[in-house]
Amino acid sequence: MNFFICSLQVIRRTSRHLQAITVLLLMLKTVTLFGDVYRIRNGDNLLIAVIGQPEYNQSVQVRDDGRISYFGGDLQVAGMTTEEINTVISDFLLKEELVSNPVIMVSLVSQENAIYVGGAVKTPGRYVISPESDIDLYRAITLAGGMSETADVKQVQLIRFNTITHTDNDSKPNKMSDESGDATVKVDLFDLSTNQTSRNIRVYINDLVYVQQLSVIEVQGEVKTPGKLFVSNKISVADALARAGGFTQEADMTALVKVNSDGTLTELSVTEQFWKSVDKNRETISLTDGEVLFVPNAFKVEPIYVTGYVRTPGAHRVRGPLTLQKAIALAGGFENEANRDKVHIHRTDGTTIVHRFKPGIDSTLLFPGDIMEVHKKFLINWGIVSTAVSTIIAATNLIIYLTRD
Repeated sequence: MNFFICSLQVIRRTSRHLQAITVLLLMLKTVTLFGDVYRIRNGDNLLIAVIGQPEYNQSVQVRDDGRISYFGGDLQVAGMTTEEINTVISDFLLKEELVSNPVIMVSLVSQENAIYVGGAVKTPGRYVISPESDIDLYRAITLAGGMSETADVKQVQLIRFNTITHTDNDSKPNKMSDESGDATVKVDLFDLSTNQTSRNIRVYINDLVYVQQLSVIEVQGEVKTPGKLFVSNKISVADALARAGGFTQEADMTALVKVNSDGTLTELSVTEQFWKSVDKNRETISLTDGEVLFVPNAFKVEPIYVTGYVRTPGAHRVRGPLTLQKAIALAGGFENEANRDKVHIHRTDGTTIVHRFKPGIDSTLLFPGDIMEVHKKFLINWGIVSTAVSTIIAATNLIIYLTRD
């Protein structure tokens, strides 16, 4: 509401207020309600309005190369939200000195008979359906290629604008209201896990189906099946260990290491009885998105290798994972000739990562057995350059001398 009040104030200050009002009315009719979720695709039609500058209003179509033509500009827009395109067009108008202080409104021209599917699906986007089609929630997700491996089947939202009376015993409605208190958006949350009974959840035209992403955590070290786990929201440490197959015989169950998403480490010193009992501690110690649980070996301190242009290259024995910055510190720091911006990480599974190192904020980890290789930075040998330049000058002078009449 405040946005349109401000827009009308801008219009009143322009000499062409009738044209601007027409634009705003057209925008109200065609503006997409999914601008903050939907990303523009090839073939979409966009309405570009510059408030107070109607001569720069234009309707454009996104070409097959993902670009639009706009007043001599060739602008990449595919994959962006309308808010991001606002900024692109504003920057273009300012750079070309066409409009000073432009106020841009970009909207997706709504296509009739379409639904929107987004989130953790294989091909999110807008899908045209027949008004007579009986599209349910499962079929809508199928239109988008089905759920991705990171989809949370227990967290599927059906977002309905201009609320139509719709009831479902298993849904959890959440109404969003405007300033007048009238419901304009209804959000129903559904659990589509396999243990739920099948229901005919109807999806209507202009509805948005949004599948939430699962949280991704890792369990590494002395467990039987180390790797990534996809969980809904969070998981207790005990449950994460169970899903990783449990401890190996060499695991130190009393000295676990939790790697937080910011790269900091937390040691979990617990007794063996902790894993056998259900108490308050079991609920409070948990893992959330981006965190890693590392189980050290009880009988040995394992090496991490730092090689290349560091002061003390070689093996450095540790009890658990280290951030790159700590590993470099253990190796005495970079040498003067080291490439400080990029390192190579060789994992124990045989993969190699070329990683751009960001001191102070880098949370990438080295696990026992990993190798970090620091290469030499590219240096210009000015002696060779000087010699080459001198040779070229001498050769040029000789050619000029020989070609004189």
